[in-house]
Amino acid sequence: MKPIFRTTTLAVITVLSLSWHNQGLAQQTQGQKLVDSIQSVAQVKRQLKELFTNLNQCGTGGCFNMITTNICELVGALDVKLDGKIIGEMSGFSDTKLPISASDLKLMKKIFSQCKPTNYQYWKWETVLHVGYDPTPQIDKEIRAALGAPKPR
Repeated sequence: MKPIFRTTTLAVITVLSLSWHNQGLAQQTQGQKLVDSIQSVAQVKRQLKELFTNLNQCGTGGCFNMITTNICELVGALDVKLDGKIIGEMSGFSDTKLPISASDLKLMKKIFSQCKPTNYQYWKWETVLHVGYDPTPQIDKEIRAALGAPKPR
C-alpha cells in the first residue's frame, strides 16, 4: 500500500469516526434539551393534548409519523424526570425529580404502552426514541378523554 493511500484512508476513517461521534453527541443534546424543558407533569399533559389535537389535523404520513413519535418521546423524557417510574429504564440523567399523582402515572404508563418500535431506516431526522404512538382505538379514546384532547377523526 502506498503511503499517500494509507494517509488518505486514515484521514477518511478519522473524519467518519468524528462525524459518527458528533451525531451521537447531537442525539444526547437533543434528548437532554427535551428532558430539561420539562418543568411539571401538568406541562407534559398540556403538550400531549396539543400533540393529539395536531395529530387530528395531519394530512400526510410524514406529519403523522413525526407527531406520533413526539408523543412517545415526550413521555420518555418525562420518565427521566420521574427517575424511571413510567418505563423503568430512563433514570439517572436528570437531577430534578418531579412529583406525579397515581392517576397521572397510570395515564403515562398507558400512553407509553401504546408506543411501538418503528423502522430506524425510515427516519430522515434525529429522534430520541424510534417508536411511534400506535394505540388500539379503545385505548386511544381513553387516553384522549383523560387528557381532554379531541376525539380521533
